[in-house]
Amino acid sequence: MLKGTERGSDLEKPYDLVVLGGGIMGLACAFEEACRGRRVAIVDPNPLGRKASWAAAGILAGRAGVVSNSPFRGFYLRSLAAYPEWLKRVEADSGIPVAFVRGGDYQVFRLDNPASLRSLKARESQLIREKATEFSVRDEWPAFLRPRGCKGPVRAFHFPGEAYVNNRELLAALETALKRGGVDLFPELRIRAIHTAGENVLEAESRKMRARQVLIAAGAWSNEILKLTGWRAPVIPVKGQLASFPAFHPEKTMIHCQEKLYLIPRGNNLIAGTTTEPEIWDEGFDAYGDEKLRGYLGEFFPGLEPDWVETWSGVRPRARDRLPLMGWVDENAGIALCAGHYKSGIGLAPLAAKCMSALLHGEKPPVDLSPFDPKRKGGLQKNTS
Repeated sequence: MLKGTERGSDLEKPYDLVVLGGGIMGLACAFEEACRGRRVAIVDPNPLGRKASWAAAGILAGRAGVVSNSPFRGFYLRSLAAYPEWLKRVEADSGIPVAFVRGGDYQVFRLDNPASLRSLKARESQLIREKATEFSVRDEWPAFLRPRGCKGPVRAFHFPGEAYVNNRELLAALETALKRGGVDLFPELRIRAIHTAGENVLEAESRKMRARQVLIAAGAWSNEILKLTGWRAPVIPVKGQLASFPAFHPEKTMIHCQEKLYLIPRGNNLIAGTTTEPEIWDEGFDAYGDEKLRGYLGEFFPGLEPDWVETWSGVRPRARDRLPLMGWVDENAGIALCAGHYKSGIGLAPLAAKCMSALLHGEKPPVDLSPFDPKRKGGLQKNTS
């Protein structure tokens, strides 16, 4: 429950924490800290929550995994388990209901394609490795998709416990909860300099603010802030293009076609996503995205000619070793980093926020963050440019 704090501005009184980045990670971390009664501000050069977090489809898919030897995968599964309770907290403090649907997921593989067979083998190996039991498998399309599904042999996995969340409603609820809790929000404000001598002073175009601690959570744009502290991170942008169109089936379940295409219910429409475009900063929906979406839809659902209701894209932050960066940049100065969550930011938010909050308070995080240390091998480097 948010405790509320006394409002203030500029250099009159230092913030306990200034969060630089207003996407899902920045908002979730600010929410966790505000619940502890800290005086928090969020700064973002864009409207809050309008970048990759807004562009996501809200997928919370664990593929029935129970255990994992991968630090990242284990972290993700644990965060998904915490989602319902965390979401209740956000709804209670915002007064805004957020659509969370445990509609299940069908993942379909074509058996007449070598690449698909390799993807199928990897999925089967993961299910064994993670001791998954809450799923079923059949060598045919589910009944509601059979009239539309491509001809030829397929294998379909059904994961009935999978869920998805309306990420746009979630972002709005978090922002409202923070406003109610006394967090100062500064959208469309760009930080130009960070001074760390004695106390952190952040300079923007129209104001200065003091902060005992600073958390950089700016996704693919985190390096724009890190360079102000003398560091750079191995984070690259990966563009994803999405579109929605009227649903061609009545079910509330997700559909994944191999690892190529996903279809997520959203109201009376389906959100379709497919592209992964590294090193692309452009945020527009273009002919490439249109071609890829239509092509994969036609491959799995011949004859389907979608009439796009909405098209958009997002730039997701991916670390070169595929692991997020969560930890101290400069512990003495109180500057930390939470970025590089790639496609999983929505799902990782509850546990990442709890872990970062513990770190900021000098407590032991509920999950070992050492695999995600920003200064691990291949991590942060001094900015020489």
